[in-house]
Amino acid sequence: MLAFESIPRSLAAKVNQSEIETTSKQAQEAMAAKDWAVAVKSLEKLAGLAPGVSEVQANLGLAYYSDSRILEASKAFERALKLNPKMTQAETMLGLCYAELGRNQQAIVILASAFRHPSDKQMGRLIGLDLQRAYEGLQQQDKAMAVADELLKRYPNDPEILFHSSRLYADRAYELMTQLMRVAPSSVWLHYATAEVHASLQRYDLAIGEYRNVLAMEPRMPGIHFRLGRAILQGSKETNAVEQALHEFELELNLSPDNSDAEYEIGEIYRQRGEFEPALAHFSKAVQHHPDFAQARIGLASTLISQGRSREALGHLLEAVRIEPQNEVAHFRLASVYKVLGDAANQQKEMAFFQKLHSAGAGNVLPLSGPSVTQQIIETESHMPP
Repeated sequence: MLAFESIPRSLAAKVNQSEIETTSKQAQEAMAAKDWAVAVKSLEKLAGLAPGVSEVQANLGLAYYSDSRILEASKAFERALKLNPKMTQAETMLGLCYAELGRNQQAIVILASAFRHPSDKQMGRLIGLDLQRAYEGLQQQDKAMAVADELLKRYPNDPEILFHSSRLYADRAYELMTQLMRVAPSSVWLHYATAEVHASLQRYDLAIGEYRNVLAMEPRMPGIHFRLGRAILQGSKETNAVEQALHEFELELNLSPDNSDAEYEIGEIYRQRGEFEPALAHFSKAVQHHPDFAQARIGLASTLISQGRSREALGHLLEAVRIEPQNEVAHFRLASVYKVLGDAANQQKEMAFFQKLHSAGAGNVLPLSGPSVTQQIIETESHMPP
């Protein structure tokens, strides 16, 4: 991973030379050793000593990113670019952060040009994967396929790229999966792909086994604990299935603190239990990390409604219907909030729109890319969590 300009040279004239050299050396040694927690601590100290130095902010962003603290990394790179807009490497890293945070349009603006002229082969690979992710997130499948084709030309035997391409190209899945088996028969990505196939076919017991195989090989692989938790929720017949799933979602957050899907699932479990304060906290974090996460907006609003805080719920439901205009649950909840607030005109309007969607069978449309989450459903007051 890239590192930015030597820190002491940038700060020598601005703060105590001895303190800067000591702290900078600690940061550089920690980064070289990939001890990201120590690197973050040292770089945060440097940033406090000299907040106006772009290289400090850029290196802090790199340390955050490497420690899976993506939201904090994005903010550090934004500060670096505000101080020095010509830091192209920091801009590229910011694009990667945006893609991983689901800020797809912002990511594409940066990554599309960077992918054409990457600084090195490894960076080009990262840029391509996140650019493909961003296009998929916006459902621009033709552009995602173009990126996938280019990635396959550049990295024909890379198991991770083969896996993501196989998900995108349904009509080419057999060909790509055969190639994956040939070039990496013992790869973690083959187990990952097999788990995804089983999950898509609702063979959750088999999916659970394959996800656990992945974790046995790569315990810190992002996203696997989340997918395992979802498979347990959907298919496990054990009496403690919800507790098992909750544990997996919590493990996912330990690895990826900005995982809004895991935050959402934990929030929904607590909401269903009637434990509204922890539900509110987790839904709020999901929305903070991913403001356009409609299901999290609805879950947060439903929790507020259960607490008698309908006026606070209103804004989240308005955002939900803006994000997903065809989401009948959001319109139903919005109608109920307007009723509580005494707004008869808007209540009737939303209920009419809900009935139109419901009659047409619109329901909730699952996202076309990325792991699915538990969908919010219509609950009358008598069926709301206790």
